[in-house]
Amino acid sequence: MARTIVVDDDVFEALQGEAEPLIDDVNSVLRRILGLETRAEVVDLRFEGPAAKRLGRRRTRRKSRSGSPRAARGTLLPESEYEMPLLETLAQHGGRAPSSEAIDAVGRILDERLKDLLPSGEIRWRNRTQFVRLRLTQTGDLVKGSPRGIWEISDQGRQRLQARKTGDAT
Repeated sequence: MARTIVVDDDVFEALQGEAEPLIDDVNSVLRRILGLETRAEVVDLRFEGPAAKRLGRRRTRRKSRSGSPRAARGTLLPESEYEMPLLETLAQHGGRAPSSEAIDAVGRILDERLKDLLPSGEIRWRNRTQFVRLRLTQTGDLVKGSPRGIWEISDQGRQRLQARKTGDAT
């Protein structure tokens, strides 16, 4: 039997922090935290009009992905910590480098802080470095139109790196 509960905003935010986007709902997060067995949830999608007749009103939500443990809170290095090493690496390589070389160099700079594996066997920090590259491209610190597989620092990225070095020297 489903029940309605009210939670404080901070409790809801904490639950959101534990949720896997596009997979979990509040109930599945609570089940995981409480160590209860997960099960397929029936969700009322509230279709209206002709689509409701074709698709039906109730759908079964698939179970959360098995074997994909989330990293414990506070164990991952924040993505912001990857930014300067990546910019420094590209600057040291003459402004551009193949993605694999850039990722390896970031790994050498951050060394012991990056050991976590993804369920796929991929090293998590390599994946996170690629997401940082994407964000730096969106903010203009890396060049958007670089050839495939090549990462390139922009003039804005060089200025940011120089400002950081100047700020560290004082």
